[in-house]
Amino acid sequence: MESYLIFVVYAAILLACSMAGAFLPRIGSLGERHAHALVALSSGIFLGLLFLMLLPEAVEECEHGDYDAHVVMLALLGGFVLIMVIDFFIKGDCAEGHSHKVASFSSLAGLSVHAVCDGMALAATFLAGEEVGLVATIGMCIHKFVVLFSLSSSMLLAEESGKTVLKRLFGFSLITPVAGLLFMLFFNGMDVDQYSGLPLAFAAGTFMYVAIAHMLPDALHDGRDWKTVAAIIAGILLMLAVSLVFPHVHRRSEFGFV
Repeated sequence: MESYLIFVVYAAILLACSMAGAFLPRIGSLGERHAHALVALSSGIFLGLLFLMLLPEAVEECEHGDYDAHVVMLALLGGFVLIMVIDFFIKGDCAEGHSHKVASFSSLAGLSVHAVCDGMALAATFLAGEEVGLVATIGMCIHKFVVLFSLSSSMLLAEESGKTVLKRLFGFSLITPVAGLLFMLFFNGMDVDQYSGLPLAFAAGTFMYVAIAHMLPDALHDGRDWKTVAAIIAGILLMLAVSLVFPHVHRRSEFGFV
């Protein structure tokens, strides 16, 4: 149960970071420059996590399973395409809205499905070890902070009451941690050696789409800003340092719950 309890702690930290982002528009402004810096750093962390940890670990697991690297790549593509389709419907609903209120509600509804996938992907990273799970949690915390800040600002712009906004966003913030906990409970005690590379690859696909389609465009939309590029590279170098400190994670035969 040790790893499960650790995930509960990480989930609580993720919830706290999410609600901090939701509460900030009520007391002040994050500032566009600082928001871009956080997005850039988070995108670098996600890219480093993807290419330096999740994908190498997923491919390595082919040796222990009854599948090859092509199946791993299909799982990667599946995670990418799933989030892309969800994102397509979210943007479509928002485009059809004729007010900030409709757009913010549509965004929240669509992102709720996205949040379920985030929770599953975050839990899947623990298949590669608690250290990788911690790194993924840090990146997810930064990402959720910025997302909740944007949602809260949009809802307040729609002239919704502050208490109503916080209640809705608290419910939304619970989705990712709860989905992750349910995912881990589902695999509790199972022997994952035969297929652990597949959920890792799926998680990598979701992180890839979030980083490439959301974070990088948001961070770089102002053009040639070397500080933003430096923040992205800093995130990648941070993941490189972590991968060198933990070059190989020895998993247990069960999903880390013993």
